[in-house]
Amino acid sequence: MADTLGTIKACLALLPFIFAPGYVAGWAFDLFEFRQRRPILRMTLAVPLSIAIGPMLSYLLARYLEPGLWVFYIIVFAVCLVLLAKEARRPQRLPVSKYIWIALGVMALWVAAAIGTTVDLQIGDKLYPPIVAFDHSVRTAMTVAIARHVPPSNPFFANASAPLRYHYLWLLFCSLPMKVIHLSPRHVVYSGVVWCGIGLMCVIALGLKFLLQVQTQIEQKTLLGIALLCVTGLDILPVVCFGIAKHLWLSDMEWWNEPQITSWMGSLLWVPHHVAALLACFVGFLLLRHRAGVYHTWATAPVIVAGMAFASAVGMSVYVTFTFVIVVVLWLLVLVVRKHWIEAAMFAGAGAFALLWSLPYLSGLRGPSSGNAFVEVALRSFPWAIFFAQQIGITFRTQFEVDVAYAIFLPINYALELGFFLAVAVVRLLRLKRGSIEASDNEQAAWTLVIASFLVGTCLRSTTLGSNDLGWRCFLPAQLILLLWGTTMVYDWWFEVSRVAPQPAPRPWVRAALMALLILGLLGTAYQVLMLRMFPSLADSGAIAGPSWVAPNRQFGKRAYALRSAYEALDAQLPASAVLQSNPATQDRILHMLYSGRDAAAGNGGCGTDFGGDPDVCSQRLQKLGPLFDQPDGSGLDAACREYGIDVVVVEDLDRVWHEPSSWVWSRTPAVANDYVRVFRCGKLFP
Repeated sequence: MADTLGTIKACLALLPFIFAPGYVAGWAFDLFEFRQRRPILRMTLAVPLSIAIGPMLSYLLARYLEPGLWVFYIIVFAVCLVLLAKEARRPQRLPVSKYIWIALGVMALWVAAAIGTTVDLQIGDKLYPPIVAFDHSVRTAMTVAIARHVPPSNPFFANASAPLRYHYLWLLFCSLPMKVIHLSPRHVVYSGVVWCGIGLMCVIALGLKFLLQVQTQIEQKTLLGIALLCVTGLDILPVVCFGIAKHLWLSDMEWWNEPQITSWMGSLLWVPHHVAALLACFVGFLLLRHRAGVYHTWATAPVIVAGMAFASAVGMSVYVTFTFVIVVVLWLLVLVVRKHWIEAAMFAGAGAFALLWSLPYLSGLRGPSSGNAFVEVALRSFPWAIFFAQQIGITFRTQFEVDVAYAIFLPINYALELGFFLAVAVVRLLRLKRGSIEASDNEQAAWTLVIASFLVGTCLRSTTLGSNDLGWRCFLPAQLILLLWGTTMVYDWWFEVSRVAPQPAPRPWVRAALMALLILGLLGTAYQVLMLRMFPSLADSGAIAGPSWVAPNRQFGKRAYALRSAYEALDAQLPASAVLQSNPATQDRILHMLYSGRDAAAGNGGCGTDFGGDPDVCSQRLQKLGPLFDQPDGSGLDAACREYGIDVVVVEDLDRVWHEPSSWVWSRTPAVANDYVRVFRCGKLFP
């Protein structure tokens, strides 16, 4: 309940920041004919526009003119209130549609689902964070550093600090209320999940109206599009097969395939910053396409706003933005071939502004190279294909043979990952080929988004991390377009009540196949959400087993409760600048990052040097700090604390030194202690 109330508080605190800038910008520049639109459409535009321009604008102001940041937002809040007050005084010409009330109910349902899936679950003296805490723990620590100053430092490499190298602008934007009121960084991160989902719902409405140019029943179709967010691919099939064969159940459904295409629920719950980057890029792209398509004249304001949107996306997800760079390059080629010079100039101008806005942020990402390229040419892998081939006696001796196998199984790979939405793409392509769909500029733009995603996802991969993040996130643009197409297709085939349907009814077997794909997609999402929430408690009780970051013992829940209790007690005793250090080799690093709320001298299992800092310096730290948690002699504790600016050392029962009765852990007076954790002040804080 504490987490739920805290997250709701953070959501409400973020509301002015995520609504007012977009509303004022839309009115000031008359984006999408903002002033002539119905009030409900203005409010729908406000959230995506704020997500598009707010992150980079906030970064630039916070870095170079922090007082100007608050002057800007105070003015924007005041102007927004005046505009809303003027709107409220106008006589209502039309009654509020029942579908708007339904949409508000759906948003409330999403808020409940998002909060329920991210907060800790307490059962007696046991505490269970969700599986997505694996990622949110890292971002929680980063949010603390971001709220302190901009540009932030790597929170896992304190004293001497190293600049944070990460696409952190979504975290920066969500953390703005922390500078005004006291908020838990975890709750701030969770509020970003909530608002990103609401922004995605708004973008579905905008895509239907301005890209697909839906003219009738747009409210009903928007609700249907939001419902289709609960549909994913056929991932449930290999997951169930794996579970039955191995008696192991995946804590996240997506892990069955290394180059995953993440479901919408998975993306929102795991990586909302990537979805936010998608929204920013799509708004910028849609703004330029709409302006050029309707007026066929140059307009400076949309170009500047779109440039800011693309710049914000750079700071929220380099992978999604890279994919949109390919989108824009392909679209520019189409525009040049068709001699649409004005629109080409607008896209080129927006790209130039995006580079200008983002240069200060990009300059802060420079650091020691890991030796891996950001992008390399590689065919999309499919490990299951190799596994099954080996089961029937086929062996692969060279990488070329492996790539041939990947190419042969590529359609099966995409069919399992996309399911219903791949069928939507095939149907759309057939209808376009037959001429039943007009090959308009907007249709070509939509196909450009789809083709770019498939090109990047099929032929390129990122190698900066162990996982192919580019191959995972590059499909977000295609997923959005396929969702919009699927919405109109399902509505026209199943919900159109007029006598003359705009699309011919499908054959019975086609209808049955599509319905089966929809049901399997819904089951996959249900499995994923359930496991992300309940797997830690089920695994801790022994009811289920499978790969996850949860410690494979029956004490995980009690240890999580003890760690959170200890850190909450410390929070009342220590200043925000205090540096905490736990065992760098601890099995509970996720829990420490999630609950600490402080920087560490050597955190994240290796000082987090992927996010900034010298790995050689980290190695030296680990050599000095590691023995403190293994050897009973604590004579070097205070010297190490003073050397690295450590204020508090956290020892838990999993550390070797805990089990030595003569060790310093039992001869020194703890500041906080329970059955699983003992916390000691050291260095300058040691009395």
